[in-house]
Amino acid sequence: MSSGNHNGFGGFPQQPQAPSGWGFPQQQQFPPQMGGGYRTPAGPTATHADETWFEVEVPFAGATVPNRCACCCGPHEVRRAATTTVTVGRTHYTRRMEVPYCRACDATVRAGGRRGLWLGLMALAAAVAFPFALAFAWEYAPAPVTFVATPLVALGALFLLGTLWKETPIARERGATSGPRDAVWMLPFNIGANPTRLAGTNETWMRQLAELHHVTVAARGKRRATAARYVAVPILATLAAIPAWYSLHGRVYFDNPTLSPLTFDIDHGLASITVPAGGHDDLYLPYGRTVIDVMFDGRAADRIAGEVEHFGKHVATPFGQGCYATMATAYGTATVSGPREQMAAPGLRWHTLDGVQNVLEPFPRSVSVGRGQSGATRRRFTRVHCSTGAPLL
Repeated sequence: MSSGNHNGFGGFPQQPQAPSGWGFPQQQQFPPQMGGGYRTPAGPTATHADETWFEVEVPFAGATVPNRCACCCGPHEVRRAATTTVTVGRTHYTRRMEVPYCRACDATVRAGGRRGLWLGLMALAAAVAFPFALAFAWEYAPAPVTFVATPLVALGALFLLGTLWKETPIARERGATSGPRDAVWMLPFNIGANPTRLAGTNETWMRQLAELHHVTVAARGKRRATAARYVAVPILATLAAIPAWYSLHGRVYFDNPTLSPLTFDIDHGLASITVPAGGHDDLYLPYGRTVIDVMFDGRAADRIAGEVEHFGKHVATPFGQGCYATMATAYGTATVSGPREQMAAPGLRWHTLDGVQNVLEPFPRSVSVGRGQSGATRRRFTRVHCSTGAPLL
């Protein structure tokens, strides 16, 4: 890339220097470069600038910067902080440098930040609402469909909202280059070393910075246009979709205590599961009223009706002939409060469980506990012998 006029900065014609400090007189405006060098659109209607960026290495301690707006080279009125953090192990090292701006560019950058935040929040809200809308339209939507579609909805919402909500244009008469993003930012640094790398989009300002410290300017190509929200929002949407989906479902265990395989037909064919003789299996069903037909040899042999709760655990068992019990055990120094075994009411086809960790499975050999704990208790729900109460699973 050409550096433009050798008698000036960044392809702009050479300008008279101010009697004190670096920069240009306040009344001076930079015309657009017509050929070669770095081109910056001019005029208040310009909506985008070439986001080529440049790098300059300056000392962190006592660094001097041009006393002009880093975005448009206008009069310096306010300052914005350029910061970066480097992490080594568990220690965070942060450097901060004040960069001059004019009020107009500062306001535009702030407005761009607010716009980006609102775009991210609105897209995230749309993505969080999607699993609930999908469950309303497709009651038995599989979990993988929800988990894959939700981040795609978040990205689609970001692009749609970004198209409808246009960026506020920034005046280009003096060579403004960054639009709604910071014109100067700090790159990662080496711990214990004084030099700090600054990056910026206004070539004129960056060349003045380099002249102040007698260093060179390095052109680094195009600045990435992808904002962090295009990564963070889909990730957050996926993380939110997981509990949202489970909040709309309950886990139903289908137990078959008979000597023949049985098929459980759920809500008139919306789902089904076949359980071998003496076995069990489970499905996540949408919350609300459910009707389960127990099919044997192609015909309905029994019907089970139940209410699936949010995050609930339930056991469906045909004919109401099996016997079940809730058992408790302790690990480590913990003790069981209350009875260790409690029989369930006989004849039930639908059991709603509360505070049970293991369903139709034996107790685990060991459990993990948090820091400072020396024991824990666990409860399980299992099929038992109707006369002796001995566990059958």
